[in-house]
Amino acid sequence: MDKRTVAAAALALPLGVLAAGPVHADDTTTLQAQLAPVNEPDASGTGTVHLDGTRVTVDIEAGGLVGNLAHAQHFHIGGQNTCPPHDANEDGDGFISTTEAQPYAGGIKTSLTTEGDTSPASGLEVGRMPLADGEGHVSYQRSFEVPEDVAASLEAGEAVIEIHGIDANGNGRYDFEAAGESDLDPALPAEATHPALCGEVRTAPDGGMAAGHGGSAGTGANAGLIGLGAALVLAAGAGALRARRPRPER
Repeated sequence: MDKRTVAAAALALPLGVLAAGPVHADDTTTLQAQLAPVNEPDASGTGTVHLDGTRVTVDIEAGGLVGNLAHAQHFHIGGQNTCPPHDANEDGDGFISTTEAQPYAGGIKTSLTTEGDTSPASGLEVGRMPLADGEGHVSYQRSFEVPEDVAASLEAGEAVIEIHGIDANGNGRYDFEAAGESDLDPALPAEATHPALCGEVRTAPDGGMAAGHGGSAGTGANAGLIGLGAALVLAAGAGALRARRPRPER
C-alpha cells in the first residue's frame, strides 16, 4: 500500500475517535461555564459539569491565579444566577467581596473540594481546595453526589461557579495588607476569599465551548489530543502548523 495512504488511514481513525469527544449516557446533561475575571484581571478558565441524576463530574481548568496557593471554589446558587457586574462593589474599597457578589451569584451550595465533604460547611476548608501550581494554574476533576435541589438548579441553568483567592498587592501570598480581613471570616485575609473568577453554568451549546485559558469543550488531555490530531492532518495536507502560547499563569 502507498505510504501516503497508510499515513492518512492512521490519522483518520484517531481523529474521528477524538473528535467525537467523551461518551456519556443519554441521561447525562452536560453544562459548561466560561470563567471570567472578577477581582483578578488576568485570570480566566472554563468549567464543565456532567450531571447524571444527582451525580456530578466537575472539570475545571483555570489560570492567571496566585501560584502555589489554595483556591476555594464552589457552586453558588440562589441569587440571580449571574456573575456580579463591575459596579457590585458597594463599599467602594475597589474589590467585589463574596458578600457583594451573593445577590447575583447566590450563596455557597456545594464546595468543590478535592476530597471529603462537599457541603457548604466545607466552603472555607482551604486544605481540601485545589492548589495552584507555580504558574498559577488550577486543574480540577472530581465526581460526587449532590443534593437533589442542587442537581435541579444545575440542570435548570441556575448555578454559578466561583473560584476565590486573589493577590491584590502582588506579593505572591494571601495577607491583610491590601484588602483587609475577609467578609466571610475575619480571621482570614480578604485576598483568600474574594472571588477571582466567576462563570454562569449553562447547558453546553452544540459544538461545545469556545476555548478558554487551558480549557475548552474537551478539557485537559482530550482537548490536547484533538488539537494534535487536527494539527497532524493540517500538516499532511497543507504542510503548515501554527501554535499559540497561552499566557503563563502566576
